[in-house]
Amino acid sequence: MKRTLFSAIGLSFLLTWAQPATAQDLASQLVGVWKFTSQSTKEVATGKISHPYGEKPTGHAVYTKGGHVAFVLVGDNRKAPAGAGTTDAERINLFNTMAAASGTYKVEGNTIIASYAASWNQTWTGITSKRQFEIVGNKLTLTSAPAKDMAGQDIVFVVTYERVE
Repeated sequence: MKRTLFSAIGLSFLLTWAQPATAQDLASQLVGVWKFTSQSTKEVATGKISHPYGEKPTGHAVYTKGGHVAFVLVGDNRKAPAGAGTTDAERINLFNTMAAASGTYKVEGNTIIASYAASWNQTWTGITSKRQFEIVGNKLTLTSAPAKDMAGQDIVFVVTYERVE
């Protein structure tokens, strides 16, 4: 009787044990529209954390079932041009307060590998980027390996999203 009871308890424990998501499960969970909730960079040398697009950036990332990705990220501190025409200084400010790219992606384990065919910053066009990702509920977090920023410093990007659909 005890053996049967322990066997039943053991079997129910094994059946209800949380199993890690497979790569295919993670890939299918990634598909959809995600709203940016934050973007930060951490300097590897100093640990300093910055928010280049402000504390509340806006924009979306879209991952399709067929392996396409597109995103636009806009800073929370953008200023509209003062007049009907846009000055060079205003165009520079607008360029420096956004990011956008599109291309294809694939998932390997918990890594997204994106290849960008077009981008707001031509240095991203034609590159492949790798980001570790985690999905918890309706939250997506992407974390980069250390990489050089435009100033040549090693930084780590951390981007968070909330699922829209």
